[in-house]
Amino acid sequence: MKPKCPVIALAAALALALPSPIRGADRYKVLHNFGSGSDGSIPYGPVMLDQDGSLYGVTINGPGYYGNGVVFELAPQPDGKWKEAILHDFTNVDGSPWGALIFDPAGNLYGTTLAGKSEVFELSHEPSGWRFSVLYAGGAGAGLLMDGAGNLYGDIGPGPYKYYGAIAELSPGSNGWNYTALYSFCSPRGQCPDGYDLPAPPIWDGKGNMFGTTLGGGISKPPCQSIYGCGVIYEMTPNGDGTWTYHVLHRFASFKNDGQSPYYAGLVMDKAGNFYGATWFGGSHESGGWGQGTVYKLAYTGGRWKETILYDFPDCAYGCRVEGTLALDKAGNLYGTASGGSGNCGGYACGVVFKLSPQKNGKWKYSVVYNFTAEGGGFQPFYGVILDDKGHLFGVTSQFGKYGFGTAFEITP
Repeated sequence: MKPKCPVIALAAALALALPSPIRGADRYKVLHNFGSGSDGSIPYGPVMLDQDGSLYGVTINGPGYYGNGVVFELAPQPDGKWKEAILHDFTNVDGSPWGALIFDPAGNLYGTTLAGKSEVFELSHEPSGWRFSVLYAGGAGAGLLMDGAGNLYGDIGPGPYKYYGAIAELSPGSNGWNYTALYSFCSPRGQCPDGYDLPAPPIWDGKGNMFGTTLGGGISKPPCQSIYGCGVIYEMTPNGDGTWTYHVLHRFASFKNDGQSPYYAGLVMDKAGNFYGATWFGGSHESGGWGQGTVYKLAYTGGRWKETILYDFPDCAYGCRVEGTLALDKAGNLYGTASGGSGNCGGYACGVVFKLSPQKNGKWKYSVVYNFTAEGGGFQPFYGVILDDKGHLFGVTSQFGKYGFGTAFEITP
């Protein structure tokens, strides 16, 4: 289990600088309680929406306490309730699913497993049901990216340097799926200045380039507080001959108050080609020697990529240490999930959903959209939120709820 951020009382001197008040309890709805016994338990990745408004995701456990997890669908019903369907129940042979799922144009699902063989899998949608197949068994990170030709990309396989993994491609062929390592992390130079360990799949920029973050590697000395490195932001550009070139755009902990370690947090891009993300540690407000995390922007300006801190979490009373990739709405507002908050969940703060809104003066306004409570259904919203076309927010918690093993939720604006 990840470390929790304690609830810290705000000093009176900071009262004028507080974010806007906590709101949203009347608009929060639990769509499903996990862990009934015949269901999966403990969601272990973000949810995804299809064109019909159904949600898809994975759990790392269940059915039952010692199961290996499921792929689930939650479909909205005419009466306002949501109905769950188990698309695949993982066995000891399969491993346990984690990270994000993706669809191809035909409606087939793709994902990765963490335990057992650590695989890339497909759930093909057939008239008789969903058919599970393993595409690659040799290591896989938390989720995948697909191009228009149906090729899969992500943190897949060991690469030539073995331990630290590779950004790789899986391409469909007549005899199965073909594996190609595109870039292998941590060359013999040591210390992994190029980063390693993708916390989320990369994204496309609309020009055929991939962008993403790493959790480890990069800078591994002060101000970085991890001996494994504080991570990087990278770009992968195709060379036109099947090879790719890897570029480090930013190393976290590059300056004293920079963010450190994007935890389950990849990138999101706006229409102008700017990228946004968040970090678990870092920033200027330390507690126990660790910063409370940041939200940042990466923009190409003056012939180079420049990172700007949009929000430096002051403490945990209104959220801190962001978990999961941010969501961006049509108006340019950012949404995310974080530890902290004022709710008490077994001695720990329950977490929050927050919003960052751009202001005319160039600054960003922070507000809490929803503050989780033990009674409100859910604790530890680790994986961010997603938005539908109406601006509704959807996500999962990994604990609490009716059975104690997490919930799926909706927040209506």
